[in-house]
Amino acid sequence: MSVRKEEKISPERIEAFLADQEEKGRKASSLQNYRRILLELYRYLPEDKCIREQTGSEWKVCLEKQGLQPATVNTRISIWNSFLRYLGRREWQMEDFEREKVKVQPRLSRTEYLRLLSAAKQLEKEKTYLLIKTLGGAGMRIQELPQLTVEAVTKGKVELEASAPGRRRILRLPAGLREELLDYTRREGIKCGPVFGTAEGVPMARSNVNYFVGLVSRDARVDEEKVTPSCLWKMYRETCEEIQANVAVLIEQTYQNILEEEQRITGWRV
Repeated sequence: MSVRKEEKISPERIEAFLADQEEKGRKASSLQNYRRILLELYRYLPEDKCIREQTGSEWKVCLEKQGLQPATVNTRISIWNSFLRYLGRREWQMEDFEREKVKVQPRLSRTEYLRLLSAAKQLEKEKTYLLIKTLGGAGMRIQELPQLTVEAVTKGKVELEASAPGRRRILRLPAGLREELLDYTRREGIKCGPVFGTAEGVPMARSNVNYFVGLVSRDARVDEEKVTPSCLWKMYRETCEEIQANVAVLIEQTYQNILEEEQRITGWRV
């Protein structure tokens, strides 16, 4: 299949991107900022409302000519890059703009993730093991943990409420993790409510989750800064994106095979 040299943008595509970002856990305030900046980009576009390879650099120059501060321009280009990633146009991303005072989140590899699980198992730190597996293996955000209840684990799925009213995503628990969580709740006498909670049944505080997750970093030989709920989530998302990219390649290859077969049967010169 030939690759299009332009992408037509519409308010509907922008809203679809925002919905995707919401499912990934973006806060309502961030989504509002994304919407404002992307609509600003939409108004900047020419009459055909198409973006092309050079659009990002041209928009950046336009923003700088308006006298915007570098940090403000960087924010817009960062959102531009996220939007392009959603559209499947990574090759048009801006890679050369400076990120002033921005700390790059460290990357946790799946090999390191498996070492964390192994270390937690060897040290018999079951709660740490289950938290790491829930956050990194199942793809649950730290703010969603209170919704992981005994009732949800029994069903094998968690209906996660998103930040916007009426929006939710269903997270299906891997069979192995579900069995381990059920076994854990039975032995701990947790009959209802959050799986990861206090003795009073109150969900664990964010600081406690961070503490438990980080307990095994030294024994697992993984940098402490990598052993956080956000790094576990990032690893989960990167794995999913890699799988989706591979599937996209397979779809294109399969379609090419279909076209070649049709050409062999019905081609003009056959």
